[in-house]
Amino acid sequence: MLAACFGAAACYGVLAITDPPGPGLDPDTMSYLGAAESLVRHGDLRIPSAHWLSGDSTEALGHFPPGYSIVIAVPVALGASPVQAARGIEAAAAFATVALTVWLAASVAGGIAGALAGAVLLVSPSFAFDHWQIISEPLCLALVMATLLLMTYSRRPWTYGLAAAAAGIVRYAAVGTTGAVALWAYGTTGGRGERLRRAAVAAAPSVVLQTIWTIRSAIEGGEVRSFGLRGNLPATFRELTSTLGGWLAPSVPAGWIAGVVAVAVGVVAVAVIARQAGPAASTVEEPAEPRRRFLRAAALVAGCYAAFVTFSRLFVDETIPFDVRILSPFIVPAEAAAAVALVAAARPWRRPARAAVALAALAWLGGSAAATVGAVRDALDGGWGYAGDEWRMSALAEWLRTEGRSRAIFSNNTATAWFLTGRPSRDVPQTLDADSVARFGRALRERDGVLVRFPFDLEEGAAPDSLARRLRLVEVAVFPDGVVWAPAAARPGGGRPPG
Repeated sequence: MLAACFGAAACYGVLAITDPPGPGLDPDTMSYLGAAESLVRHGDLRIPSAHWLSGDSTEALGHFPPGYSIVIAVPVALGASPVQAARGIEAAAAFATVALTVWLAASVAGGIAGALAGAVLLVSPSFAFDHWQIISEPLCLALVMATLLLMTYSRRPWTYGLAAAAAGIVRYAAVGTTGAVALWAYGTTGGRGERLRRAAVAAAPSVVLQTIWTIRSAIEGGEVRSFGLRGNLPATFRELTSTLGGWLAPSVPAGWIAGVVAVAVGVVAVAVIARQAGPAASTVEEPAEPRRRFLRAAALVAGCYAAFVTFSRLFVDETIPFDVRILSPFIVPAEAAAAVALVAAARPWRRPARAAVALAALAWLGGSAAATVGAVRDALDGGWGYAGDEWRMSALAEWLRTEGRSRAIFSNNTATAWFLTGRPSRDVPQTLDADSVARFGRALRERDGVLVRFPFDLEEGAAPDSLARRLRLVEVAVFPDGVVWAPAAARPGGGRPPG
């Protein structure tokens, strides 16, 4: 009942913060929703975006794994709109994540631990951030917690191996969970050969799924990741420090005081978890085996996830931000483990010490709740991302939906084009070399296209203004939020401009 009540609160909260004009629409949302629609309509996972030279205005899904899109496709096939399908999935995922966390914490450390774990999740800004927009993290979090539950209670490696594989096919960052389940299976009792066999069984579902998806992406021409040392590390790790500080010292003004509070909270949490995870946590009155298994499993899942994300940032993709979104699959297990360890550690203490711990926990919960409420209000004021008023009421969007409805769209941001028009679009060349510019000009004319500059760049490529100047394109529409160019022959009224 405790788990169901907290899960229902989370579900209701997600539905409340995603009321129209929500849920928020992130650039990544285009791939998830577009691939789901494509799967339902055409039986293939394709996104409404393509290379500027492509004869097709869509391309194979490859930058993101297919799990979330496949799940969205189920209610879409039953008649739901993609946005509302994703909204319902995220609400259900929030229920599952919180309910599993509360049930797991309560089962290993009692109802107080379960209630504290649930309260911590509900007031965490990272949890709210993941659930007010359409992204893959909510479903991934639910699968990560299912993995953690199975690691704690199941003796069969294939069970938690399947859960980890599902998390990894929903979000690539969760592939680190596969390492956790393999190490967990290897750490069980038995001879070396038996432990290796169990580790292989735990890792096999992920290896099979990821191999199939990688081969499919290569065949379909989707993006396949490359490896190499990436740059811009100082800025990334400054962002990591800021994110961890905001999490551990919520609502504390930035400065040395916030740093001291964050370090203190982090050190205490790690120390308490480590103490309770060790053999010394056992007592005759309260066997600690399930609790110890849970704490060790949570630490392993969080640690492997952090290691995988750090490796990916160093060697795969330098644009990975160390924000609350990327860290949320680390934060949720860490918060659950901290709640369990703190309650278990405080039980034998004297009443004054327990009261001090309770006051400190309430202070942290209050600060986190204040930060979450403020973030939600700011984010949802007029809609978040492409669901915001500035996009829904955009004059540029209206032009593209009316006068420009028959034109092929080439732009510096294909996600923006799709959200504003519901139509696929193509990107622009990466460079301004003469050959690329000339070929782009021919593609623009052959497809009766327009070049659209949105007010920000989220994709690499040459600046639309520079392309327009070099190709002597004509401005056919100018708005505060963008400009539309077309080849001179396509100018309204015909003819070329003087000069």
